[in-house]
Amino acid sequence: MKNYRLILILMVFFLNGVQAIEKINKNSVHHLVADGYETNVTFPAGFSVGDYIEFVGVQPISAGASGFYEISITYTRGNIAAAATHIAAISHVNPNAWRETGCSNRNKYVDQQQNFTVDCNPQYGSPRFRIRAINTFGVPEVPLIVYIKIRSINFNSSFTPLSATGNDLTVNKFLPMTNEWELYVGPLTDPEKGASIAIKALANGNVGIGTTNPQDKLTVAGNIGAREIKVSATAGADFVFEPTYKLTDLTELEQFVKTNKHLPEIPTAKQMIENGVNLGELNIKLLQKVEELTLHLIEKEKQLAEQRTMNKSYEERLLKLERKSNKSR
Repeated sequence: MKNYRLILILMVFFLNGVQAIEKINKNSVHHLVADGYETNVTFPAGFSVGDYIEFVGVQPISAGASGFYEISITYTRGNIAAAATHIAAISHVNPNAWRETGCSNRNKYVDQQQNFTVDCNPQYGSPRFRIRAINTFGVPEVPLIVYIKIRSINFNSSFTPLSATGNDLTVNKFLPMTNEWELYVGPLTDPEKGASIAIKALANGNVGIGTTNPQDKLTVAGNIGAREIKVSATAGADFVFEPTYKLTDLTELEQFVKTNKHLPEIPTAKQMIENGVNLGELNIKLLQKVEELTLHLIEKEKQLAEQRTMNKSYEERLLKLERKSNKSR
């Protein structure tokens, strides 16, 4: 009898343990099951630009901070066929406002036409997605089915089907695809060497190559090799050739160079080392100096021409005097 009781107690303990483990497992995978969702929406014949159809609500975990989604769409109608993949980053401080999601890939038909984009309203507690028409290409008399696949790249607890429709022509901003982005590279076959930064993009739009702290729109920590570099200019140096331009006297210029050891309006070597060089501004300033030098050369050529004329006149007068002197002997 005691053995039966012992066996019964062990069985109860075992069953309770199994149930507890199952409960733990269920809780642990609860946030993993809702990582994908597929659906489709139909835009009626004659739809207009701005028409939209909401298709799903999402529930990222960690107070919304895990919201990172990949949304792929594809559709065809008559002579248009297109597909695209969009990326949306959602956090817990996002406003209640519709934003267009950035596109990471876009496949188009031969005529390069597309009809739809993906919007996201990342409102905390109620983030949702919709398809919005940006063109009406194709056969207008035929309804258009848009097939949709959404994937949660981070953690998502549920997808909720939606079907709200309407028209919105006010969307003019994009939802960030990421707050920051970085790419580290290194040799896979050498565990002794760590990876190094290749590209870093900050939330302010600055991009660094070889640096994690870009201070400009593009910061390169290293050399740049290029076949051609084009620098946009907002001004030139043609004002040097205007009649009102006051050309610096060469005597004054000589004194300035002796005193300052650089040309007027050109940064010193120390300034270039400390602050770098703006290629566009420096090239225009150098062009200005070349044009000033050209004007000085033109002026000197005029003076030389006058001198040659005077010398020729003196030579002719001297020759006449010599001839006259020879005749008088």
